[in-house]
Formats: sequence, structure tokens, C-alpha cells
Amino acid sequence: MKAKGRTHSLIVSALLGGLMFAGGLIRIPLGPVPFTLQTMFVWLSGLLLTPAAATYATLLHLMLKLIFTGASAVLSPSFGFVLAFIPAAALLARLTQSRGSTAVQKILNLLLVSLLTYLIGLPYMALMLRFVSGQALTFPSIVFSGMLVFLPGDALKIVLALILEGRLQAAMAS
Repeated sequence: MKAKGRTHSLIVSALLGGLMFAGGLIRIPLGPVPFTLQTMFVWLSGLLLTPAAATYATLLHLMLKLIFTGASAVLSPSFGFVLAFIPAAALLARLTQSRGSTAVQKILNLLLVSLLTYLIGLPYMALMLRFVSGQALTFPSIVFSGMLVFLPGDALKIVLALILEGRLQAAMAS
């Protein structure tokens, strides 16, 4: 990769990592985990970047989260989702590169990485609620409060990510 290409990739990674952090500051409380725009920027990083660059963006987001909210963020029920963003963005970038870029394939890829995010984030949420907050939730209440209430917003964020990805790809190509 040429130096210009590496520089461009690092700049886009840094911008998306910063946007992920900023997206987390816009919160709508929906239970133990708030609705944020972080996932939309995670998905954008996976759609726009290489797996390595998408990983850098999510690691920057993690570092910013720890720097600005402190180590106590690790005990938050939502921190498992922040950790899940790292493999999710890398996997989405890998899938985007290897499976082609049709709209249907992108949607399938986004659904798959969303599932991965929930598979990592929900158990972490349940553990933090149980052992830090002392709340023992049933499996159905964990799934409802940590996933089902977010699915309509996730669908909207997928649509927005695909629209932004198309426009940003065009802008980045010029």
C-alpha cells in the first residue's frame, strides 16, 4: 500500500473512531443499555475500511471511552457491546471484501455482525447486572432489554449506514 493510501486509511479510521465515541454520547435510555449511534459508525467502518483499519477505528473508540469515562466503564452493562464492536467491525470489513458488495450481501453481512455484537454484548450485560448491580435477570428479560427493544433502531441504523456508505465511497474515490 502506498504511503498516501496508508495515510488516508489512518485518517478515515481516526475519524470513524472519533465518530463512534461521539455517537455514544448521544444516549436514549431504554433499560440497562442505552440506544446510541455507535453501532452505525462501527458498521460504517466495516463497510468502508480494511479489516485492520476497522479494528484500529474500534480500538480508538475503546481507548477514548476508557480515557474519558474512566476504568469504571468496564463495569457498565453496555461495555460488552463496546468490546464486541472490535471483532464485529473487522468481520464486516472482511466479509465486505470477500463476498462482494451487492446491497443484499451487505445487508446479510450487517445482520451477521449485529448478531455477533449481541452474542458478545448480552452475556457481558447479564454478568455486570448480576454481579455489579445485583440484578438477576431471566433469559427472556435479558434478550428483551438488551436486544429486542433495539432491533427497530438497528434496522434504521443499517439503512442509514448503507446510505452513508454509498455517499462516502463516492466522496473517498474522488
